[in-house]
Amino acid sequence: MSTRDVQVRMCEIAVGSADDAKILRATLGSCVGIGLLWRARGTYGLAHCLLPQPVGSARAPGAAQTGNGAKYVIEALPALISMMGADAAPDGEIEAVLAGGANMMHHRTTIHEPIGDLNVRMAQQLLAGARVRVVHVDVGGECGRQLTIDCGQHHYAVRHFARAS
Repeated sequence: MSTRDVQVRMCEIAVGSADDAKILRATLGSCVGIGLLWRARGTYGLAHCLLPQPVGSARAPGAAQTGNGAKYVIEALPALISMMGADAAPDGEIEAVLAGGANMMHHRTTIHEPIGDLNVRMAQQLLAGARVRVVHVDVGGECGRQLTIDCGQHHYAVRHFARAS
């Protein structure tokens, strides 16, 4: 069986299974990648989230989303769980991997916390609330990452790369 590489772009969600042998891949900076692994069912998913949640009038109720529901962490996790058919999965059966959330800017601002930190914190809160077991966290710092989930091999990996100067 040949594998199919699926680049999960910003604001996108992708799902794969052991049967389709997809490799889900997201390249992350301050965005957070949320990978879900439901090994018992051979179902895997990856969301590439830009922001933790809508702010103020950033998006009116009922307005169209960009991508396929992963712009905001707060919307991406429920959408990912639903797309995987894991709404009624037993507590702790789904594993989560978090990557990204870096501070990719050379300067720090005092206006607000770095967006990467806010993305990671929101993802961790939602995963805890959904009783999803977090098995790997590789976040923060100043380097980019690539999160890969190999659905056929039931494996994930996080690779680091330096930001451009």
